[in-house]
Amino acid sequence: MRIFLLLISILFISYGNAQNKIKPKKLNEDFDYLITELKLQHQGLYQYTGENNTDAKIDSIRETLKTSQTKLEFYEKLRYVIGLTNEGHTSIELPKWTMIKLGLSKSFLPLTVKLSDGNLIATQNYGKSIDDLDKGAKIISVNGRKLNEILKRLYPLIPSDGFNITSKQEWIGGLNFSLLYRLVYGKEKKYELQFQEFGNGEIQTLTIPAIRFTKFKTKNAKFKSIEFDYNDFKFEPINDSIAYLSIPSFGNDNLDYEKFYQSNFKKIDSLDIKHLIIDIQANGGGTEGNENLLFSYLTNKVVQKYKQVTMLPKPYQINKNKQGYIEDKWTFKDTIAKRGSFTLDSNYYSDLGYESPQKGLIYKGELYVLTSGKTFSGGAEFASLIKMTDRGLFIGEETGGAYEGNVSGYSEYVKLPNSKIEVKIPTVHFQVNVSPKIKGRGVKPDYNVPQTWEDYVNGKNTKKDFAIKTITE
Repeated sequence: MRIFLLLISILFISYGNAQNKIKPKKLNEDFDYLITELKLQHQGLYQYTGENNTDAKIDSIRETLKTSQTKLEFYEKLRYVIGLTNEGHTSIELPKWTMIKLGLSKSFLPLTVKLSDGNLIATQNYGKSIDDLDKGAKIISVNGRKLNEILKRLYPLIPSDGFNITSKQEWIGGLNFSLLYRLVYGKEKKYELQFQEFGNGEIQTLTIPAIRFTKFKTKNAKFKSIEFDYNDFKFEPINDSIAYLSIPSFGNDNLDYEKFYQSNFKKIDSLDIKHLIIDIQANGGGTEGNENLLFSYLTNKVVQKYKQVTMLPKPYQINKNKQGYIEDKWTFKDTIAKRGSFTLDSNYYSDLGYESPQKGLIYKGELYVLTSGKTFSGGAEFASLIKMTDRGLFIGEETGGAYEGNVSGYSEYVKLPNSKIEVKIPTVHFQVNVSPKIKGRGVKPDYNVPQTWEDYVNGKNTKKDFAIKTITE
């Protein structure tokens, strides 16, 4: 959902020059209104860089509002404010009547991409068929701008947990690259690409026409899709002692997680599996409780997952009479609201009605967890549980979600009075029961294994192959 909101937020960038400008007085009214609401509702604002440093950055952004600006110019300034929360669940949207002006001009790069091991790989083409450009081509430059230069401009517009960079590397992919590029560099009618095909050292140059955003549809896709096992819920015996279990989400409403876990851990038990690979490299989280239930199949211990789960007074007062808050026994004392102590442990399954796993199905063998920058929110919390209990070995990349937790859960939506820009403010601070030496980073792997360019082209799961090789050698 967070990535979807990011797409919507930047989808309609071409409207900027046609907007009437907002006067400084109204810009400052909106700006101060947003800052006040962030301080009243968002617990992440001062979490990583401190109050003095953060306020100084806020003041420096406020100094840029002394002249009239278009809504899009103001929107871009506010994106930097959102970045100061150091929380990937925070998002910002332009008004829908503004977004409806979506790129009707042909001004978008027609490619979707994936940043893999430092390589920007073309994953799909929604423009004209181009004989010289194949799926998996590495893009070196766009209109004379080198990749590092482009990423330096685009990354600040993507909020992330703490100081994490792997999530930005993942979220720059898909449509985001074309959309953010359009926001930062403006309208361009054509794109000159320098690129390199895999296995060919020659750098080629090609000019392709821009497209309307409405062309980004499945029916217009020119490349044959490549399927990766980490994007599907899957159980696969590798041999008589190794099994692979892919859990790409904790938020699939069409999946009965309790039955899925129970069925596959019965197979793991009957096959007498000694080495289990759990793949969460595509897991961006979901419904609280689904990650806890999976953890319950990996240990007999019930651990305290969170130090505490808290909320500031304003959002608590807004929501305290809702059924979910009452069930979770939220209480307010002094200056903070806290969730009931029974919700802090690893056997808390929210309101999902799950039963604890049968003792005989709890897996006791060797565990290997595959992660990436897409491992976020509940996916990252599952990784934190494994890390804090030293239950398994991590293979892949640093998780996108912070090891010590996040600000997410219930969110409040704030609409700025003059610009009508809307900000989604997450209000619940989930503080994982750990004390990392360096805050604001994800769970780091024991073996750093990014998806390679070659394996992407060939449809292979680099992290999975590495895990199997590590076990068998």
